[in-house]
Amino acid sequence: MQNSIAEILKQLRAIIQTMSAGKMMALFLLAATTTAGIVVLVSWSGRPDFAPLYSQMSPEDASQVVAMLKEKKIAYQLSHDGGTIHIPRERLYEVRLDLASQGLPRGGMGFEVFDNTKLGMTEFVQNINYQRALQGELGRTISGLNEVESARIHIVMPERSLFIEDEEPASASVILKLRHGRSITPQQVQGIIHLVSSSVPRLKPGDVTIIDQDGNMLANDSNHPTVAKKSADHLEFQQIKERALEKRILSMLEKVLGRDKAIVRVACDLDFVQQERTEEVYLPENQVVRSEQLLSEASSQGDPGAIGIPGLAGNITRPQENPNSASAKGFQKEDTTRNYEIGKTISRKIMPVGNLQRLSIAVVVDGTYKKVVTGKGKEAREETQYVSRTPEEITALENIVKSAVNFDPARGDKVEIANIPFTARTLVDEAETGGIDWWDQLSGFSSIFKYLAVALFVVFTFIYVVRPLIRWLTETTWEDVELLEHLPRTLSELESEYAGQTDVFVKQAVEVIESKQEESRQLMQKWLKET
Repeated sequence: MQNSIAEILKQLRAIIQTMSAGKMMALFLLAATTTAGIVVLVSWSGRPDFAPLYSQMSPEDASQVVAMLKEKKIAYQLSHDGGTIHIPRERLYEVRLDLASQGLPRGGMGFEVFDNTKLGMTEFVQNINYQRALQGELGRTISGLNEVESARIHIVMPERSLFIEDEEPASASVILKLRHGRSITPQQVQGIIHLVSSSVPRLKPGDVTIIDQDGNMLANDSNHPTVAKKSADHLEFQQIKERALEKRILSMLEKVLGRDKAIVRVACDLDFVQQERTEEVYLPENQVVRSEQLLSEASSQGDPGAIGIPGLAGNITRPQENPNSASAKGFQKEDTTRNYEIGKTISRKIMPVGNLQRLSIAVVVDGTYKKVVTGKGKEAREETQYVSRTPEEITALENIVKSAVNFDPARGDKVEIANIPFTARTLVDEAETGGIDWWDQLSGFSSIFKYLAVALFVVFTFIYVVRPLIRWLTETTWEDVELLEHLPRTLSELESEYAGQTDVFVKQAVEVIESKQEESRQLMQKWLKET
């Protein structure tokens, strides 16, 4: 065994001595690189797989989490900004449950600031702590939205005054850091506004300002919208109206024609002028007595009046009354006054904004296709032929579209349907298929991928690096052949060299044995004894 090892080492030494300087350097680099790669891969595969425990934590929360990990002797890694902590994946959920039981992470300062209240704290300090706690709690609540990564709130709460006219309203500013690739909807912005305004005394929704991490204004004073804001709202409303009508028409046509067989575009002419109308209409046929005054006078004795010569004598003596005179018959007087109220109707109308003035619809529908065999015999081949839709079908589709959008010719509405062959099919929009985060799903198999990567690296390194280098290093030149001929040969080499001369050697052995029988007999006895 020792002799065979010595021979192998001797042969290797002889092979190395026959190599050129370039081959020796390549062999040395191959051995060093292979050894270093194996060491790195083994250390990397043996290292635990780290996963993020929490991301974007405040310095206070990060310090408390790190202290807990040190106490339990759990390996961890910190990001460059100190806000993200990584721990081994197999202990990820266990540690999260432990932190949740301790109320970590808190996501900033909340009402726990009052857990350790010190004696002698002034009212001013308590008010400041209350404001800080309120800001922190609102930030935690808003950060619970899927689109919001973190939120920071600044609240201004003026001091109360004894006089109502001297009180100033509160105000608030909200800064949102949205997640990568996410956007917040206007409904969510309004929800944040009302959440903040409902949590702070004397804070109106119009006094809440919201911006994102890029400085874009998401919400400002809604009571005084700018002209640009109104124009943007009008354009958005018009687009929503058009998309709704397009979806209504397309859903109906696809049921009849098939998917991707129709294209619909709708243009709406909307009136955004704000109008307020007040009408007062009198109804002359509708008369009602509002007040009535009746005056009636009657007398049975007449008034004789003044008779005689004016003066004292005429006043002392009264003349004889004539019973036949007209004044002796008396009189009767009636006076009637009626006030009538004429019925009237007063109506006050505020016209809706965005009234539809005109509607234009353009529809493009595809035809049908059928297989047609052209040619005869060997030259026959099957082709796809386009078939246009009949005028009756176009008319029926036009009637369907008009009924779907409440078509009004008096309003000037217009519908155009064209039958044109489609040269390409519309691809399904990626946003409609749903944003699946494949990276999050594959992260659970990271440990398997790690070992698979190591195996692939070893296989490809051996196939494309090690084997070509070994083939190049073991290539022999004529000088190497001449040098190797002087080395001791193995049994297999000798057998392969003399394999074609077996018959000659057998004949020579027979001749020697016949010529020297006594010596041959003694040699055979000696071999038998040794065996």
